[in-house]
Amino acid sequence: MSKKKDRAWFVCPTWTDLISPHYASDLDAAGALDSDPKLLTKLRAGMPVAKSSLLKILRRFASRHDLESPVADLVVDQRLR
Repeated sequence: MSKKKDRAWFVCPTWTDLISPHYASDLDAAGALDSDPKLLTKLRAGMPVAKSSLLKILRRFASRHDLESPVADLVVDQRLR
């Protein structure tokens, strides 16, 4: 298994609630957040992704929209469950 797959353990359980009011689709969000639509689709489905990618997207989102929580509080490590 590659190292990239080894580090894909992080999810954002509130992703759909955060994104839906601001963007109609993953393609719209990908354009606004300068990210890969496939990655955003994984986040919407609750599939784990790399922590660095998730934090980067959440920081971009936070810079454009108000977040009630710090970015680090929105990331959950699936290995700890």
